[in-house]
Amino acid sequence: MGDILYRYGSRYYINMTNRCPCSCIFCVRNDTDALGSAENLWLDKEPTVKELKLALNSADLAHTDEIVFCGYGEPTERLDVILELAPYIRDVLHKRVRLDTNGLGNLINGRDIVPELAEVLDSVSISLNAKDADEYLEVTRSSFGQGSYEAVIDFIKECRKMINGVTVSVVGGYIPQASEDECERIARELNVAFRVR
Repeated sequence: MGDILYRYGSRYYINMTNRCPCSCIFCVRNDTDALGSAENLWLDKEPTVKELKLALNSADLAHTDEIVFCGYGEPTERLDVILELAPYIRDVLHKRVRLDTNGLGNLINGRDIVPELAEVLDSVSISLNAKDADEYLEVTRSSFGQGSYEAVIDFIKECRKMINGVTVSVVGGYIPQASEDECERIARELNVAFRVR
């Protein structure tokens, strides 16, 4: 089926879908099937919540403090799974929960999902990846087109209101340094953390 749970550094990551509305020029899945402890992150089928719980319960989580929704796809494509599994991770496994996302979850789900996410997440990392809409489309090739960048900015703003730990990021080396600097300025203006990954 492909690896649905993998370790990368000190954290465990949940790989529950390969679906994504973007085809980013920097996406790691363009270059390899493996990442961290995973040998193959390409899924033959999307795992159920039961299968994900079994994988989590079978893993040695003693030396990790956080479980991250992030794999070879956009996790908010399976919002229902996040909303069901995150409370289990928090309340039963006693681990913090983070979402790594492209920030297009509202477009994917056709509604504002941030209030629902805020109830089950401890933090969120959002890929900004560009200083403006044109650069964003060039880098991410989002299937949502021109409105994608504005949707990401709105998503960041809403997360900042409702979730304590919000970080935005860019992938280093794929946009000009001036654009990276502008992304950092945008992050400061939005009052969220910034990192180059």
